[in-house]
Amino acid sequence: MSRGGSGTGLLYHAGGLGDWVLSLAAVHRVAAAAPGLRWSLWGPADRRRLLAGSGPAPPGLLARGHTLWGDAPDPAALDGLAGFDVVLAFGGRDVPPWTRHVPGPVLSVRSFPPPGGPWVPAYQLRQLDRQGVPRFPGPWLPGWRRAVLPARVPERIVVHPGSGDPGKNWPADMWAEAVAALRRRTGLAAAVLLGPAEVERGGMGALPGVDECVVCSDLGELLAVLSRAAVYLGNDAGSTHLAAALGVPTVAVFGPSDPELWRPLGRRAAVVRPDLPCAPCTAGAPVSCPAADCLAAVRPAAVVAAAEAVLAGR
Repeated sequence: MSRGGSGTGLLYHAGGLGDWVLSLAAVHRVAAAAPGLRWSLWGPADRRRLLAGSGPAPPGLLARGHTLWGDAPDPAALDGLAGFDVVLAFGGRDVPPWTRHVPGPVLSVRSFPPPGGPWVPAYQLRQLDRQGVPRFPGPWLPGWRRAVLPARVPERIVVHPGSGDPGKNWPADMWAEAVAALRRRTGLAAAVLLGPAEVERGGMGALPGVDECVVCSDLGELLAVLSRAAVYLGNDAGSTHLAAALGVPTVAVFGPSDPELWRPLGRRAAVVRPDLPCAPCTAGAPVSCPAADCLAAVRPAAVVAAAEAVLAGR
């Protein structure tokens, strides 16, 4: 991949919000290696808010790109791939198979490390090492934060008691106990954040004693909520990863998922996890444990202590 000059790049990432956030280090490294490229995003449209200056992928690729997974791709999809100076494609555990149709240079990144593997951002950056992408010349998080969330007014506790996988959710009564204790200690108001997954399931509402319940249907609404967070509490979920990456003091409760692989990005993020031999028990697959003993073993006092520590900058 050549450095400098002008041109276009295609970024493919169809993962969830948390996966996207953990891939930002790799994305910024590639962008810094070719600073003149204008990037188009093939993936959830709202993710463009996380990549300043990016545009949408070509219409033919957006409409017919799914045919690239087969042996007879639509010509409109092939035309959509043509003309890019480089393609950066994130897969799951494997390289995206459609990249075989790309006529130009491709950087392929497996998003998910094997069980016991390194932290996700480190795993992805090592793959870029092997593909010859130069290392990032300096810190990228401060500039990214200013671009994505230019103004913060930290004034309340924000708690997100859900996630995309109910098997990763700390019990609601424990969240309520932790938030009530933190409110007493800090004097801060509290808001419950609900996302599309919780609304779709229809089984989670406001926690007792919480001042406000905010439903976020898109990334812009989520960023508005996070801009007012003095501290954020959540499960291993996309909004948790976004809050931590944006520099919001964050506490993440982990149970079945492995924080050695999936811990949030950011220095003001704390992980609270159980001390049980069976946890973690999943390396990215859906949680199948019928009884979440690991989550029940996490005590509210531990979450409150972690919140006070990140608020104090410890």
